[in-house]
Amino acid sequence: MLTTLAISAVLLGQMPTHSSSLSGALSTLKTTVVSVNPAKPLTQKTKVSFGKYQAELRLPEGGLFAGEELDVEFRVTDITQRDPVEDGFKGVGAIEATAVVTMPSMMGMPEVRAKVHREGVPGDYGMELYFPHGGEYQIDLSLNIPNDGTKKISFRVDVKDEKPATATKVAPYKLKAIDWPKNAKAGMTTNLRLRVIDSKTGSVQTAFDEAHTMRFHLLIASKDLNWFVHEHPVMDPKGTWSLPIKFPAGTSYWVYGDVAPAGKGSRVLITSVNVQGPKPSWNTKLTLSKTGTEGGLKGLLSTLQPIEIGRSTTIQVKLFNAKTGAPAGDTVKWLGA
Repeated sequence: MLTTLAISAVLLGQMPTHSSSLSGALSTLKTTVVSVNPAKPLTQKTKVSFGKYQAELRLPEGGLFAGEELDVEFRVTDITQRDPVEDGFKGVGAIEATAVVTMPSMMGMPEVRAKVHREGVPGDYGMELYFPHGGEYQIDLSLNIPNDGTKKISFRVDVKDEKPATATKVAPYKLKAIDWPKNAKAGMTTNLRLRVIDSKTGSVQTAFDEAHTMRFHLLIASKDLNWFVHEHPVMDPKGTWSLPIKFPAGTSYWVYGDVAPAGKGSRVLITSVNVQGPKPSWNTKLTLSKTGTEGGLKGLLSTLQPIEIGRSTTIQVKLFNAKTGAPAGDTVKWLGA
């Protein structure tokens, strides 16, 4: 049986696009295995009726976009009572609400616990949302209605890929290398120390959700993208992640932190470090390839549509036995996926 994985990936502007091995090609993408079939068209669900109530999500006129912090409103009405002032049904006020956002097609992606607040009009509520990339998301609401108990409803929304940048946007979080030595040398072990910083408050993030069984997936790639490692650093109580590492050559290295700040969902943060020493011994020319071999497996990459930077893309990976060419059907879960 041939193993074909359909992978939802978002290619970032500074993300490696090539590696010398199959595991590198996969590890340098922000990926999650979703299915063995092409994605189905997305169907939004923005109005829900439950008992004598109705809830409607008020989407922005242009729709929802990834990479933006949004305040999205929803309204809860009692359809058995007309509003004497406004045209429509009476809004239900004083609801205590909680919201959890998930991506059904990405089971390994941590849930987002969005903040919910009341607006100035009875029945109107707002949610503070952030979507790391495009796709279909589910918003599960728990509504504690006065004198009527808790009701659970769900919305489904289609989030568009990130808008083309027209101005510099500040991401909610950033990755910072702490006390990186200016004279860090190749071939010598150096302690790489990283912090995730809240861009609004400047505080160090110390609480993280697990994604694929780990709280921090660290990817490091040389600037030519032909050398990389995938590691899992350890965090101290103050929020500093540490990893002793020996860089192989003098060059610049991209440092990627795949993290999920508690309740905020997964995201990839980027920084870089410089290392002194002999030039790389490997071929630094970027040679694109759709095949790779690693650990007895041969992989073949293909896409269902052209790849665009900053756009969601479905990538298919077919796996074969590298020696015999026979399809590989005995794959097992790795890091929970």
